[in-house]
Amino acid sequence: MLATLWRFLRIRFLLTDDMADPAEIEADVEAGISFQGANLWILIFAILVASVGLNVNSTAVIIGAMLISPLMGPIVGIGYGAATMELALMRRGAKSLLTATLLSLAVSALYFWLTPLTDAGSELLSRTQPTSWDVLIALFGGAAGAVGLTRREHGNVIPGVAIATALMPPLCTAGYGLATAQWAYFAGALYLFSINCVFISAATFLVIRILPIPQHEFATVSGARRVRVTIWALTLLTAAPSVYLAVGIVRDGTFTHNAQKFIEEQLNLPGTYVVTSRIGPTDRTLNVLLAGQRLSAVQLRAARTQLPRYRLNDVQLTVRQGVSLVDSADANALRVSLLEDVRSRQELTQVSYEGRLMQLQRQVALADSLAAHRLPPVAVLLREVQAEHPGVRQLGITRLVQPAADSLRADTTVVVALRVRRALPAAEQQRLANWLRVRAGGRQLVQLLVTPDALPRLVRP
Repeated sequence: MLATLWRFLRIRFLLTDDMADPAEIEADVEAGISFQGANLWILIFAILVASVGLNVNSTAVIIGAMLISPLMGPIVGIGYGAATMELALMRRGAKSLLTATLLSLAVSALYFWLTPLTDAGSELLSRTQPTSWDVLIALFGGAAGAVGLTRREHGNVIPGVAIATALMPPLCTAGYGLATAQWAYFAGALYLFSINCVFISAATFLVIRILPIPQHEFATVSGARRVRVTIWALTLLTAAPSVYLAVGIVRDGTFTHNAQKFIEEQLNLPGTYVVTSRIGPTDRTLNVLLAGQRLSAVQLRAARTQLPRYRLNDVQLTVRQGVSLVDSADANALRVSLLEDVRSRQELTQVSYEGRLMQLQRQVALADSLAAHRLPPVAVLLREVQAEHPGVRQLGITRLVQPAADSLRADTTVVVALRVRRALPAAEQQRLANWLRVRAGGRQLVQLLVTPDALPRLVRP
């Protein structure tokens, strides 16, 4: 039983089944590392597109910039070179990544220095404070990119990884911080970019080590040992900061979550409203501005006694009451909150508009379908039918419409009911049904229901 289960899982999760030739994989990696000619110009244009998108707060433009950005190449090259013991490949990847980073900072800083729009929108602000989720996105996205890179058909994996890991927007945000001398934005965005680079490279290293890709052969044993020690040393030096960053981000994220829960449950009381809350995971501070009904000293002491419940034992809690105590940091926090709320409402509105537009498209398509295959009025059609079939006394038309679930087209059946003096021969009924189909446009089903003085008969053309 266990052997059968193991074979089943092995077949389903086998990574070597559609793996490309190692020479092709290495050629793809080396092609993505180089930053000269077309790659360099594409990088510059991608930087400008991302900067404009951040400047005007356009999500669609930022996604487009991430799709055309070639920044993934050097990062994947570093991980691939470390896994295959190619020291020269790692060196070229690191050099290209440094060049691309400096160029991106310079171009984006120049753009933000020249543009008249200097306010930071929600898209830009969201790239200044990395979270623990960014670590997981970079790690899993890098692994997916490495697996996709080693396939015969890359499919849409690489563009998807470029969007998910978002390498270009943090660099442009750092350029904004550099141009406007807002060093907190500059440091936070570079922090996010470094997280993405390190964990994508680490994920690529792990995936390539798992796959049966040959490692570099050395002329001498001592040369092989020296290169292995160098590569492993560089790998560990690269991985060590990533572990430190991951632990710090998870710790800060946990602190922020606990602090938000404390504020919501202990300070957001009936009649009292939380205007702003400044949470400092690094210095373990919590600064809250309240409005509305003032909390008494007893209520504040009771709230402070609850801090250990939220693992906030050594937190320095500051509670300010009254809108008159608003400072510049509060104003900035309110502005960020307002921008996030506007962005959220815009996304919800866009989803609602898209759903409504799809419904309207279906209705228009259905109306067009009916209009394109419309029979004449009943009285006119009855006269036309009686000209060839005098035995027809009455005629009625109805339509059975069944909208398709997966397309804009609808299936429509036209039912023509006839009352005749005497039963029509089968050949005459078939000829009449064919004529009605042509008269209705020729592209839909027509059912002819003939009712003589005896039993009705259903004829399908």
